Amino acid sequence: MSMSIENTYLTNYSVDANTSAADKLSNQIQSADTDEETLEACKQFEAYMIEQMYKNMQEAAKILTDDGDEDSSNEYVDMFQDNYLQSIAESMVNSGQGLGIAEQLYESIQKNSGAATAADTSAMAAETGVTSTEAEG
Repeated sequence: MSMSIENTYLTNYSVDANTSAADKLSNQIQSADTDEETLEACKQFEAYMIEQMYKNMQEAAKILTDDGDEDSSNEYVDMFQDNYLQSIAESMVNSGQGLGIAEQLYESIQKNSGAATAADTSAMAAETGVTSTEAEG
């Protein structure tokens, strides 16, 4: 009975931790002030995505090879495996061997922020009656 309570607690803790990590990364991307901070946040997001992919593959492999022994998994081993997968994902992204998600996300953010800046300039010019060429010069 206590084993099921512990497993439920660990599952809930894991879900909460994943949600918290995703929220933290989202906030970090949105609050980045410089291009370097934005790119670093994008790299962390890609590493998180790769880590989740590896964890899902690992879980699928466990299901396919499970011989019905529910007590074969140790919570501490799982924790170290999670840390190991996180480290692998970060190393892949930082060494340029990731999936390219960080670069695409960074370019998209830059493109969208550039479009927003141009739209803000046009709106300001329209309010003041200044043409866009006068505003630029």
